[in-house]
Amino acid sequence: MSKVLGKKVWAFPDAFLPATGHPYKTSNHGDQFGHESLCIINYDQNPAEIVLDFLYEDQDPIENYIFTMKGKRSIHLRLDDIEVNSQKLPREKPYSIVLKSNINVVAQLSRLDTTSENNAFMTTMGWGSDV
Repeated sequence: MSKVLGKKVWAFPDAFLPATGHPYKTSNHGDQFGHESLCIINYDQNPAEIVLDFLYEDQDPIENYIFTMKGKRSIHLRLDDIEVNSQKLPREKPYSIVLKSNINVVAQLSRLDTTSENNAFMTTMGWGSDV
């Protein structure tokens, strides 16, 4: 059985960081508000060098959010918490995400929308490629 899991490039064409909204629930991490998370698995023993680019319809991309992910790890990267060159991702604006890695990883996008009293949760796998 192959120990290789995932792809080196992942694309998520439909991303949308919702408005903060209402508190969803209180947990040991505090109230949960509207957000997106990029969930990544590095099943390899070696670290993964990850680069994220965020593409927009009507503005220049926000590029080169770079981080290292240890081997045999999982991460749920809150996209409302990151900054690229002192710039946060704008809320309520459609965008797309391209993830590039030096080794194969698995990536999934999830969104919690708390802007109404009927909260919504969405998750989707991206399109993966080895190029």
